[in-house]
Amino acid sequence: MGVCTDSRLTFLNGLGYNVIRLPREGIDPLNALGRDPKAGTLENLGSISKIWKSDSQPPVPDPPGDAADVNGQRTDDLKLSIGLEILSGVLSGFGVSTPSVNVAYERARSVQFEFTNVKVVRVEPLALGEYLANGDLNQANPFASYFTDSKKAAFVVTEVLKANAVKVIAKDKSGTSVGVDAPVVQNMVGVKVNVAGSNSGDQALTYQGQKLVTFGFKAFGVAFMDGDWRVFGVKPAKEMSFAAGAGLSMSGGGELAAPADDTGILLHTGGLLDLA
Repeated sequence: MGVCTDSRLTFLNGLGYNVIRLPREGIDPLNALGRDPKAGTLENLGSISKIWKSDSQPPVPDPPGDAADVNGQRTDDLKLSIGLEILSGVLSGFGVSTPSVNVAYERARSVQFEFTNVKVVRVEPLALGEYLANGDLNQANPFASYFTDSKKAAFVVTEVLKANAVKVIAKDKSGTSVGVDAPVVQNMVGVKVNVAGSNSGDQALTYQGQKLVTFGFKAFGVAFMDGDWRVFGVKPAKEMSFAAGAGLSMSGGGELAAPADDTGILLHTGGLLDLA
């Protein structure tokens, strides 16, 4: 039996990033994420510096830079219903309260997204490791259980993708691009988003908002094991995609685990050691 893949949760995985289904501000490097299987979600807890006391200063994220590996990349053709749900989430992130544009795409059967004007903001994982190695968890903080309880899990965001624009190519059942009326869509979304047609032959529409919103991220897991703090890599997957609500969607078993391919790194007091 084949594995069922939900494109809404995986369309960034091939580029090495996890999906945020409702793009928004406030998801940045050094954010700590906590997962409680009883709640079934993974929550954004805030900056790691709020719960980790270290002799080192928290690493400062690099200024936003061009995401050369992402800009210009296109998704696979996505079913219309899924594509419009993704577009709706992007428009919500841009501040559009009722971003339904289904009627404008009634001639389409699928859509394709092209990432434009994407910025990447990151902290070096080794710099984060140095900060963690020179400190310890504040056990007095009630949220410390996310890091120490074996039934829970904690992650730290190291890299995010931000953008204020997305290009959408609509296609018919034969895979040929079809035009969508930009003025009609502009009237639907209002003044917070500018809608412009394409000068190329793909008949695409570009939706541009007034602010950069985060739509993808990378993270490392953090856990206390065998008397020491360990950091492990987390493979991009649907299990690590932010849901449209408050947290992250879980797998069918409700569990997240370190990847089986040993891509993680181990944090010791003396430094970082390769596990591979």
